[in-house]
Amino acid sequence: MARHVPGPLYYEQIGATGLPMLFLHSTPDDHRLWLFQTARFSAQFRTVAIDIAGYGRSPAPQPGVRIADQAAACWEVADRISDGPIILHGNSMGSSVANAMARQQPERIKAMILSGCGFTTANEVFLKWVERYKTEGIALRHDQVLDHFAPDAQANPYLQYYARMVVELNNHGTLDSIIAMNEALSHREPASFYQAITVPTLIITGTKDRSYPSALELQKLIPNCALQAIEGAGHAPMIEAPWDYDRHAIDFLTTLGLYPKDHA
Repeated sequence: MARHVPGPLYYEQIGATGLPMLFLHSTPDDHRLWLFQTARFSAQFRTVAIDIAGYGRSPAPQPGVRIADQAAACWEVADRISDGPIILHGNSMGSSVANAMARQQPERIKAMILSGCGFTTANEVFLKWVERYKTEGIALRHDQVLDHFAPDAQANPYLQYYARMVVELNNHGTLDSIIAMNEALSHREPASFYQAITVPTLIITGTKDRSYPSALELQKLIPNCALQAIEGAGHAPMIEAPWDYDRHAIDFLTTLGLYPKDHA
């Protein structure tokens, strides 16, 4: 069992056959961040959306949890489905977990698709969220979910609906878990960590994501890494512009021979 994760993670699978495709969400979301992609890609893959420890229906992590612990727990989910290769998607916090998974078992990852990510050694933004959650409580979760979208899109009724849906699943461990994971994210990896990633990688970034400049820097560090930008999208393009996110993912997987050409 992964360190600091007291029990198996909750996940939802769509599709009974095909190569497993795992989806890792951002904070403070849960596995439903990927509702369009798990539906779309289930026609070709076994799509598996995971609640990272402390979110959704997964157990709360123990004090001292680190990104590597969450990565090990996600590998346990992968092992429950298959002992073979996988395709991996990760957004924001989920991209950090995905990168850690790629360092732990690179030989099992056929392709990795990251979003809401970037390279920075600064940790102030994560510590700011720690202090805000300690002061404002779990009500801040709704505002942070909306903060993932481009500023001019946050009033969209569809995105407002998504934010309300996410916070309906608040549970007893959510507040402490969000704080714990922001503290874990404040421990930034050096450039050498990303330079050692050997997995074929695609970064899908929104041009209105505050992480956009650092996403360009991350692409320079990861070998064999491509980047596609979605004009006008924010930190969570898979929700804000799923048609563009899926198109870039399909094109990338097709170039690797992982997506059937007659369905691309």
